[in-house]
Amino acid sequence: MKSRFIEAMDSLQAEATRGDIKLRRIFDIMGEEGHSVLLMFLCLPYMQPIPIPGLSTPFGILMALIAIYLFLQRPPWLPKRFENLFISAKVVIKISEMAERVWRKVSLIIKERWAFFHDNFVFKFLNLIVFVVNALLLALPLPIPFSNTLPAVAILLCAMGHTEKDGLFIGLSYVMSAACFAFFSAIVFGAGYSVMAFS
Repeated sequence: MKSRFIEAMDSLQAEATRGDIKLRRIFDIMGEEGHSVLLMFLCLPYMQPIPIPGLSTPFGILMALIAIYLFLQRPPWLPKRFENLFISAKVVIKISEMAERVWRKVSLIIKERWAFFHDNFVFKFLNLIVFVVNALLLALPLPIPFSNTLPAVAILLCAMGHTEKDGLFIGLSYVMSAACFAFFSAIVFGAGYSVMAFS
């Protein structure tokens, strides 16, 4: 039996064969309960070290909004200014094919365990913080290698954990979030030191 994630990626590929896809249509394909699947799809383009100019800010903001609606258990909401934004069919196919390859490998080890990371309200709120903080870090328009990748990995791990109620993956997202905090703190301190050195 196909996982919901693979079914969603197959649907996206079928839609992309007809041409470029509106972002609203991608939201519709994921369905009202597809918050975590949608988060995984949106962060996959950042699984490479070079920042993507012009996309990280709107996508980061979108991911933060989706995470809030996931926490509130409401259908994902899309600002009207983004509804008619077209995503290239080639990009959709490339991302969805990559997503399927990643998911098929991960599905060998991911499973429902430590469900309290998913079900407990305290952890639900902590997961919201992981999603939103990393999404906002990803949204920063920084021309620095890995400045998009590290937050995207944290979001991806937490979203995978939510999809299958796997507390191990959610826990790993906390570890990656700590690494992101250290990475961006180093950037801030480095920038501050440079300013002081040349002032």
